[in-house]
Amino acid sequence: MSLRPFSLAIGVILTLAAAALASPLDDGISLYRDKKYPAAREAFEKIATSDPKSAAACYYLGMTLRHRGDATALDDAARWLAKAVELEPANATYLADFGGTSLQLGEKTRSLSAVAKGRDAMIRAIELTPDNLDVREELMQFYARAPFFVGGSNAKAYAQASEIRQRFPQRGLLAFVSLKILEKKFDEALALCDDALKASPDNYVVLYQIGRIAEQSDGHGARALAALRRCLELTPPPNAPTHASIQFRLGKLAEKKGDAAAARAAYESALKLEPEHHAAASALATLK
Repeated sequence: MSLRPFSLAIGVILTLAAAALASPLDDGISLYRDKKYPAAREAFEKIATSDPKSAAACYYLGMTLRHRGDATALDDAARWLAKAVELEPANATYLADFGGTSLQLGEKTRSLSAVAKGRDAMIRAIELTPDNLDVREELMQFYARAPFFVGGSNAKAYAQASEIRQRFPQRGLLAFVSLKILEKKFDEALALCDDALKASPDNYVVLYQIGRIAEQSDGHGARALAALRRCLELTPPPNAPTHASIQFRLGKLAEKKGDAAAARAAYESALKLEPEHHAAASALATLK
């Protein structure tokens, strides 16, 4: 007698049992991860209503609301994320996303209170998870861009960049380059890139940074073109700008030079590679 039908039956039973054990929260999280945000939002609203002490439901409801994208999305999201933090004040993920949302809301509404809450939540998230480089980068950007009376500080921005460099040297290099660009110290930013290229001439991410520097400065155009064209000959590493983004940068450089034909060709190439590249689509639509 073959055991195969019996094994298949056991497999079906186990699958059905697992499905039966899946909680409404698990189902909502699956919808969220599948980017089915309206359905996920409805699921989390039901859970938050029936179980107002569910920090996870509050968190994911807030995150789905962020994706709503309308005029009140950030405000609504911040309230639910704040509730998640209130319920689980030592959850670094909740703190970081509440902090980032509050900073965006504060920038949009000019709310000093929202900015302060966002800043403090990000600081607390880093205290709990010192190796979270995404949060450190976001806090670094806040310190670099914010006015002094809400906590902006170049010294604190560079301190975060140093912490990032200690943990991940290349990411730290990019943090320092970003700060130099923000300060419009383009020659210093380029010098950092040149030092990195001495050790690794085909460093894709550093070559891309040269394109960024030239786009925002008045010089280095020839260097940038060569660097970006070299990127197109290389395979993008994980999480690096894609070839579509390289084409977009080439388009911006061409537009800056007044070469509309070259800019159009570059933007069209970007959209051919990535039809959903919104920045390229917008640039092409407004190209004169």
